[in-house]
Amino acid sequence: MQLRERFLSGFLGLFSVLFLLALLSGCGADQAAQKKKANSLANLGDAMAADGNFRGGLQKLLEAARLDPENAMIYHQIALVFRSLGDYPLSLKYFRKALELQPRFPEATNNMGTVYLLMGDWKKAIACFNEAAENIQYETPQYAYNNMGLAYFKMGDHQKAIQSYERALRLIPSYTVCHINLANVYEAKGDLKQAETQYREALLYQPRNPAAHLGMAKLLMQNGNPREAKEHLIQVIKASPKGPEAGEARKLLETLQG
Repeated sequence: MQLRERFLSGFLGLFSVLFLLALLSGCGADQAAQKKKANSLANLGDAMAADGNFRGGLQKLLEAARLDPENAMIYHQIALVFRSLGDYPLSLKYFRKALELQPRFPEATNNMGTVYLLMGDWKKAIACFNEAAENIQYETPQYAYNNMGLAYFKMGDHQKAIQSYERALRLIPSYTVCHINLANVYEAKGDLKQAETQYREALLYQPRNPAAHLGMAKLLMQNGNPREAKEHLIQVIKASPKGPEAGEARKLLETLQG
């Protein structure tokens, strides 16, 4: 009788362990399925936002976050959409959520800085850019340095803006946007020779860049060189006929031809 009781006790114990393992396995499978679905929804939301459907994309991303609430990348994606929608407080809220889950997340830190930049809070923006740039895990610190240059330029500190842009260009000499931004600083300082050098550098790396052609044309007009300016204005329109620079280029062409 005792042997039978021991057998039954042992059997029930083994059954309980197997049952618990089965439950845990089932929970693990459910979590994996949820994470997979969340990832699919996040990818779909990203794609929709990239096509300009920000609200539709946001809905998918928020659903993804409900399924996988510990995923810092999803909160980062949500924050970027809110930034595009111009809802800066909510954008900051979701950047903070991402950083709470993943404190060393330089892309989120840099992008949070861009929200402060858009809000005109230059000091907070610079603090974010500096933190991101100094993070050894950040694979593209040139973006943080470029953004830092923009913030310093907005503050009116031209020297620190130049230093920030130069740090970005030391990392990536072909960073066209940074060359254009640097040209803008030199123009603001009245150093038109250095500004022209930067516009020409930008066009060397990206010959069809409409912003570089427009900046160069306006500079040449100031320097009394309308003939070359006209050539650059024509290139603006060719490169981007419906772009924001084309309208200004057409008006300037009318001025030169009139």
